[in-house]
Amino acid sequence: MLDGLQRAVEVGQKLGASYIEVRGQSGFIEFLQMDDGRINALTQRIEHGIAVRVLVDGAWGFVSSGNPDGADEAVKSAYSMAKAAAPSRREPIELAEVKSYQDKIKSKVKRDPRDVDIEEKVQYMKDLTKHVQMYDERISAVTVKIRSASGKKYLVTSEGSEIESHGTLVWVYPWVSGKENTRLSAARYEEASTSEGWEFFETFATPEYIGDKVAEKVKLQLEGVPAKGGSFPCVCGPRVIGVLAHEALGHLAEADLTVSSAFAGKQGEVVAAEGVSMTDDGTIKGALGTGKFDDEGVPPSRVEIIKDSVLTELMTNREYASKIEQRTTGNARAESYLYPPIIRMRNTFFEPGDFTKEELFEDIDFGYYCADFRGGQAQMNASFQVGVQEAYEIVNGEIGRPVTDLSISGIATDSLFKIEGIAKGPFPWEHGRCGKGQEAFIAAGGPDVRFAKGGITFGGKN
Repeated sequence: MLDGLQRAVEVGQKLGASYIEVRGQSGFIEFLQMDDGRINALTQRIEHGIAVRVLVDGAWGFVSSGNPDGADEAVKSAYSMAKAAAPSRREPIELAEVKSYQDKIKSKVKRDPRDVDIEEKVQYMKDLTKHVQMYDERISAVTVKIRSASGKKYLVTSEGSEIESHGTLVWVYPWVSGKENTRLSAARYEEASTSEGWEFFETFATPEYIGDKVAEKVKLQLEGVPAKGGSFPCVCGPRVIGVLAHEALGHLAEADLTVSSAFAGKQGEVVAAEGVSMTDDGTIKGALGTGKFDDEGVPPSRVEIIKDSVLTELMTNREYASKIEQRTTGNARAESYLYPPIIRMRNTFFEPGDFTKEELFEDIDFGYYCADFRGGQAQMNASFQVGVQEAYEIVNGEIGRPVTDLSISGIATDSLFKIEGIAKGPFPWEHGRCGKGQEAFIAAGGPDVRFAKGGITFGGKN
């Protein structure tokens, strides 16, 4: 495919475009869904296409096509679109200068998911379903979804970059419901890897591990005490602090969104309590959002969004790096050849602090420990609302009874100033998907973090 992409770039150069970027993709995607032991969805598709971006007179033209042999015509169409759009632009687009790379990245997975028999995949789902059903007699429904993908991506630019890479994804998502008399509960769990193949399900995300994780949350919901509404001191665990880092704060630091967000104009200012640092890092080995290059051919990097309480740096692509006069950070990502690259997070987290976990709970007469979330949403003004599917009371400095029907909300930029302590050491990641007009697989997390009363508002039935 590279030869055809190179010829297409030459077509754009002859037309007079100031920059041409041609991406190619060839791969396999499979999705399966099992409901209570029955397969209700099984789809496979081959993705084979190209994406062309052309910069002409300070305007973009973008064309995608499922016909790689039509790359030349796609470049001509993108050129015409950019030429037509240029006169209406108030500010011409410029790109930050970057180094060009020529690289071929080979797969290191042990078991490519496209080579695994469908019977083995179905058996994995059956084993997971059975394990959950046997965990507690009150389990009433089990849905298991798995997705796998394998294929190659290509990038050729008019600046000399030529990159070929092999990508893999394996993903599992169970949704489990429970019932006891009139009381209902539900929980979900999600794990994924872009650095391993099917062996991920054999060595880490086994039916037993995933089943225990999700079934225990349903059990705790059924046995939990009703939540109290109001504001209390609290400690947020790695999965909850991760969703706050990503949803409520990370999007504010994506340079294309910052101008209309609560972080607008605040670079260089104190935005958090003393000692708070938050990072997006695309270089962490084995992490879900890690890659050698982004979809503009820029190596990912460590972006210190908040460093020692100061808003320090934003995530960029080449366009916004030039616009705000900041370095390129390697955060340009596209879901597939159907989309242009946009600024996306990778692995976003709060940096560890210097408290022991026990110290975080000291002196809390009553509060909550929020261990896992079910779902949530946030706005550009930093307001957030998150449903918590695993939580516990904190009573006299100790973790107490499980809690049900709990939700948390607040203004994340205000909550940052209410942080009283951050735990030491490593932490587990929350793996998931982010939507911003297109899907991206990301990781988020952080150590346990304590918030003072007023930092987070709790909703409940009491």
